[in-house]
This record gives sequence, structure tokens and C-alpha cells, in this order.
Amino acid sequence: MIASCSNDLKKINEISIQNQATYPLETIYDCEIIYSDSARVRALLNANLVNRYDDKKTYLEFNDGIKVQFFDIYGKKESELNAGYAIIDDKNDLMLAENNVIVRNIKGDVLETEKLNWNHDTEEIFTNEFVKITTKNEVIYGIGLESNQNFSKYSIRNIKGTIKINQSDE
Repeated sequence: MIASCSNDLKKINEISIQNQATYPLETIYDCEIIYSDSARVRALLNANLVNRYDDKKTYLEFNDGIKVQFFDIYGKKESELNAGYAIIDDKNDLMLAENNVIVRNIKGDVLETEKLNWNHDTEEIFTNEFVKITTKNEVIYGIGLESNQNFSKYSIRNIKGTIKINQSDE
């Protein structure tokens, strides 16, 4: 009895190239990424799991959540962003955070949304989605937001409602 098998190298290469984008090039656990400008830390990103892909463009995917802390030029923490999922376009330094996105600034203001973009180069965060902002004095609802990354100056494109919060002296 004689048995033989053969492999068509052209078919093997086609399958390999098709599946290359499906699987990460790197998987990193307990990751910390530092973004700096002129040797000063401007943002610190932490994640439990990061996958790096190289398809038509290189990107990082954070399937298990992400925490980004933003700092001023003196190293003082100004705000923090948390999300259940994120993806970073390496080439353009753009991040899309999704799933229960929460941003807190040092004044205690809180931004809640389902999708938020962060541009590392311009140090801005923005979204076209529904947003809820809670401050010490009010809750603001709207659609679309643009802000600096420390969430101290922001603009809501389409305000849907505002609720004033009364502070009692009890």
C-alpha cells in the first residue's frame, strides 16, 4: 500500500496571508504604555490585555478594558479615562474607546458615554454619541462633545437637557 500527500505552496501562502489579520502579532498582559512630550509624561495607559495587529494598518486592541491617566506638563494628574474596550490606530495616534466610557477630571466632573475618541497629537477627546456630564451643580445631557483631554474645557454640540442640583448646607 502506498500513500502520499502534497502541499500546494501557493495555496498555503494564500491561506496564511488571509489569516494573518485574524490573529495578533503580539499579545501583551498587564501592559503599561507611556506617552511623553519633551521627556515629560503626558498620558499613562494601563490594560490587562493588549493585542497588536498588522493588517492594512497597525493597531492595538484592548478587549479587557483600559485606563488612561492624563497629566499636565508638571506631572500632576488632570483626568482619567476608563472604558471596557479600546482600539488605537498606531500610525495616527487615535484611540476609540467604547463600552461604558467614563472620564473624570480633578474637579470631580464626570463624563459618561458609549464611544469616545482621543487624539494624542491634539490632546483632545470627542464623540458624536450621547453624553452625560455630571458636575457638582448640574447634570447635562446631550449629543456630541469636544473637549481637551483633561476635560476642563468642553463643548456639547446638541444639549438635550440640564438638571440643576441643589446643594444643601446640612
